[in-house]
Amino acid sequence: MTNIRPEIKTLLFFAAYFIAFILIKTFQPHGSPHAPNISDIFFLLSIPASIIYSLFLLYKFFKSGNRNYVNAIFVVTALWVIFYNLLKYVIY
Repeated sequence: MTNIRPEIKTLLFFAAYFIAFILIKTFQPHGSPHAPNISDIFFLLSIPASIIYSLFLLYKFFKSGNRNYVNAIFVVTALWVIFYNLLKYVIY
C-alpha cells in the first residue's frame, strides 16, 4: 500500500470517510436538537481530520520535495468543495 501515490490515498480515505458518514446518517435516527447523533459528530470530526491531514501533507512536501503531496492537498480542497455542494443541495 505504500507504493500508491498520495493523491490516490487521499481520494480513497475521504471517499471511505464520507461514504461512511452518509451510511451512518441514513441508518441512524435523528438526534434531538440538544444532543447530536453520531453522524453529526462524525461530520464535525472530518473538519479537523482534513486540516491535520493537509498539514501532514505539507510537512511531507517540504521534507521530500515531491510535487504529488501538493496535488493531494488540492484534492482535499476539491473534495471539500464537492462535499459542501452535496450537503447544500442533495443530502440535507
